[in-house]
Amino acid sequence: MTDCEFCAIIGGDFESEEIYQDEKVVAVLHLKPAAPGHVLLFTKEHFPIIEQVPDFIVGHAFTVANKLSTAIFESLGVQGTNIIIENGTAAGQSIAHFSVHIIPRNENDGLKLDWQPAKPGKEEMEIAHYQIKEQADTIHPSGFEKEKVVVEEPVEEKKEEKHGEHAHLLKQVTRIP
Repeated sequence: MTDCEFCAIIGGDFESEEIYQDEKVVAVLHLKPAAPGHVLLFTKEHFPIIEQVPDFIVGHAFTVANKLSTAIFESLGVQGTNIIIENGTAAGQSIAHFSVHIIPRNENDGLKLDWQPAKPGKEEMEIAHYQIKEQADTIHPSGFEKEKVVVEEPVEEKKEEKHGEHAHLLKQVTRIP
């Protein structure tokens, strides 16, 4: 894609602050961040929206997003992250290339991502439920694309002497919602 800024980053034609890269995805600091440390993760191959991304790449992207969120928690000491996909122009997508935003958050940071709940009628909700459920019933997990499974050797983690084998639980305590 010649007009795609993300493809230009991948091709080295557009400067960026790279955070992570592997064979499927790239993560960079967002040029117009919602908060310091706002990371943008996108596929190396051009896919305009999530529905066009192969399932195994979507799974990989979310695994990487999870790891990047953890890195943001630990490095910046934030209290939360928003992990957002803008899927289509009506959803705020300004570049037609699948991406995931990972936004560091702290209480009272002033960033507003909330919305006013819609007040659809009962009939409208029943119709939406029926239409979505009918389409969802056609989903068959056996049809999902599979990727070669790689078995990794277990990595022995360092245990903190003070807290012994339960030290990993202490990291989670600092992230209570």
